Amino acid sequence: MSEEEKYRIAQRKVARTKKFYKHLSAWMFTSIFLMILFFVLRMPPWITLVVVAGWGIGVASEAVEIFGFPGMGENWEERKIREELDRMNRHEGHHEEPSDEQTLDLPELRKAEKKWNDSDIV
Repeated sequence: MSEEEKYRIAQRKVARTKKFYKHLSAWMFTSIFLMILFFVLRMPPWITLVVVAGWGIGVASEAVEIFGFPGMGENWEERKIREELDRMNRHEGHHEEPSDEQTLDLPELRKAEKKWNDSDIV
């Protein structure tokens, strides 16, 4: 990829981010204005809630589109694939007998006395 193509991609990403921040600020100021109107004019609360929540969902989806989900960067999928392959490779030969780390030690069960006959069990 040439430097000119990289510059154009970066320019588009910055323009989208700028548009998002404008959208976010418009939503915030409109929400505050509607809440003030709600208290001053005694509007029905559902009007304010519908507008603020509906527009807020749009702003949130735009944020996810631009910034992605938290913790899921560009290389998240590749990192998870490598982690899964490492996990599979570690556990590949461990099907016969569990290691000492995987065994559960219950000393109280070793102390339990057998107070029944096997023939008593139906």
